[in-house]
Amino acid sequence: MSEAHRPSRDTLGLATRVKALAVADPVLDLERRKPLLTSRDWGGYQMEELALTAIDTVTLKMDFEDGARHEDVVTAVIRVAELQMPARGLDEHTDVARWILDSLVNVGTVDRDFSHMYGLVLDGTYVSHEFSFKLLREVVGPDGRPRLRASNEAIAMLVGAVDIDIASEQVAADAKLEALVRRGRLADAHRAAEMALRRTVQYAEYIRTRLEGMRRDVRSVDWVRDVRRIQTEALEHIEDRINAESVIKDNLVRMMDNSTEEATPAQAAELIAILEKCLRRHATLQANLQEVGEKFRAEQERQIFVPPPSRSYVDLAHQLLDPVLELSLRQAFPLLEGFAGAATPPRRPAVVYLPDLITGLMTLPDEQDSEDGLIIEPEFGGAEDAPVFSDDQYTAVESLLARADGIRLSALLKAARRPGSCNTDHLLALQVLGLFGAPRHDAEHRTTLAALADNEELDDEVFAGNDLLVVRSPIVNGLEGEA
Repeated sequence: MSEAHRPSRDTLGLATRVKALAVADPVLDLERRKPLLTSRDWGGYQMEELALTAIDTVTLKMDFEDGARHEDVVTAVIRVAELQMPARGLDEHTDVARWILDSLVNVGTVDRDFSHMYGLVLDGTYVSHEFSFKLLREVVGPDGRPRLRASNEAIAMLVGAVDIDIASEQVAADAKLEALVRRGRLADAHRAAEMALRRTVQYAEYIRTRLEGMRRDVRSVDWVRDVRRIQTEALEHIEDRINAESVIKDNLVRMMDNSTEEATPAQAAELIAILEKCLRRHATLQANLQEVGEKFRAEQERQIFVPPPSRSYVDLAHQLLDPVLELSLRQAFPLLEGFAGAATPPRRPAVVYLPDLITGLMTLPDEQDSEDGLIIEPEFGGAEDAPVFSDDQYTAVESLLARADGIRLSALLKAARRPGSCNTDHLLALQVLGLFGAPRHDAEHRTTLAALADNEELDDEVFAGNDLLVVRSPIVNGLEGEA
């Protein structure tokens, strides 16, 4: 095999690093898009720092069951924006924070995914793949209001790695923290403790995502192969982390008691506070994992063992459409409204965002596949359209209108209904109605034939409305005379 066609050992490493760059690109793109906002002068803001502040806030505030509130994230970004540009007002800082948050959620796209292309060499062939990811996701909170959750990719960007084993990285983070504390380098240990906290959040999100499939469809997961294995591995990992972090915390407490320097107790107290957050999150995750078996059985009972509801199906065409078409609009509307209310199941309203709604309404429908067998192309024959009214009827109506002057529509209709004339009165009514909207000019006799409405009600057994008055008026100097 030649060198050109031999699979590279670094192919997987290249793909991982490309993904890491792709995850960072939406954050870096904020700084590139900033000058394009011509109506706003935001040149002094460092958008990457504000974006990382937003992701960091969501990461630390979300837990296993709930996410971060929008207003909390906006408030945190505003505090950093005020430090960057203290001369600007609160309204501008708020606009910047909301723009940052919308950009990280990727508001304005259909699926709100960011995407990037990368390649892998398989059997000597370079194959392109699409890497789709989210940074911040909007979900529905327990109270029905929107919440924010940081994705694994966003948390990985905070700690500087993508596509790695999270549990192994968490072990490494705790080991690094323990080594720094043991050597007394508390300033460096503070940064390591923050990274360990983020790894704790990332691991909890990883476990929550893996177990989410059970809630959607319990038949898609296997208890022995999927759920119980995840539960066992995660509980063992959490127990190790709790023991390791408890040891680090005890070492910091002893360091605080034995230190004579003023800075060391304060630094140790900050580290202890971070470790206590890690321990609380581990305890919460441990409690949720211990309830996985009970939740799995409850989901089985809810999804599988509950018999399907018995219902009778409705033939929409024969039982609904045909009878409704025979009713008037006033009679049909309450019936249709009642059917729609009964046929539509109740559900909790989803979070609706105006930009997505407008985009969906303005998107053109997909073109139908011309090869779809369900679509039958109509075949038109060569038959000509038969006229509704005959030439004799047109002649009779024109004869009546030629003699009309100051006569009402009711009188014309009676004259048109002579024996043997079928539908001539309909043609006459149409012609008079046309004269009401567009008078007819006779250039030869310099007259205008028009129909006027004077609020006289038409008394007729077929037609209803105004009894129009057909008048003929002369044209004087190019203008119509008064009727």
